[in-house]
Amino acid sequence: MNIETLINKHYDDLNENDQHITKYIINHEEECKHLSITQLAAATLTSKSSILRFTQKLGFSGFSEFKYTLRQQKSPKQQEQKSFVAMQQEDLLQTAKIFSQQNVAPALQAFDQAESIYCYGTGWGQRDVLKNFMRSVIPLQRFPIHLQSQKELRIVLDGSITENDLMIILSLSGENKPQEDILNRMKLANIPILSITNMSRNRLASKATYNLYYQSTEIGEDTHEIFSMMPLFQIMDLFYRAYVDYKQIDLEQL
Repeated sequence: MNIETLINKHYDDLNENDQHITKYIINHEEECKHLSITQLAAATLTSKSSILRFTQKLGFSGFSEFKYTLRQQKSPKQQEQKSFVAMQQEDLLQTAKIFSQQNVAPALQAFDQAESIYCYGTGWGQRDVLKNFMRSVIPLQRFPIHLQSQKELRIVLDGSITENDLMIILSLSGENKPQEDILNRMKLANIPILSITNMSRNRLASKATYNLYYQSTEIGEDTHEIFSMMPLFQIMDLFYRAYVDYKQIDLEQL
């Protein structure tokens, strides 16, 4: 979801000061992609706290997440000029960069210490990615259980899963699945959740204990949310490799 769409969605929550900031950002989008919060405050004749409150009203955790989303936003002309090959190369480059900037140690520790690991993908593509990941960690003495439907999620919630386990959920948007009541039940039961989603503020990530993010750009505007699965394979492979490093495992001995 681009910035202008978010502004329209939350317009009723914006005061006069926010609307002034909005107009400046829309009219100077490319310039704002490179401004710090202090510089944007000076340019809009407001304060850093005003900018921070404005970004939070749009649903961002802070200015950094807002600026990241703004910088990923492409103008129609830029989108037309960018080839599919270049788009994928950019997504893979950004996914590696995002991973390197995240503190994955807590998630790796949870993955290592969990008595049982459950994996759930919100679509067929995500499930294929998880199957590949699950095969890769078997030699590392980790044996994830693959849940292939929300019905199976509910069955596990009703019985076997505990706060000593780990639930890994791989999603694109992080908005549609699992259903809200399932996430709420896991949270109330203190089930550790590792969410892996496209880089954005989303419902699943907000409910999770640990978060990993990747970048996968939608192909076109009228393609019913078609995304490449390559960044998803990449983020899971990076997590696998990070776990090998975490355990200091010699792969030649496997």
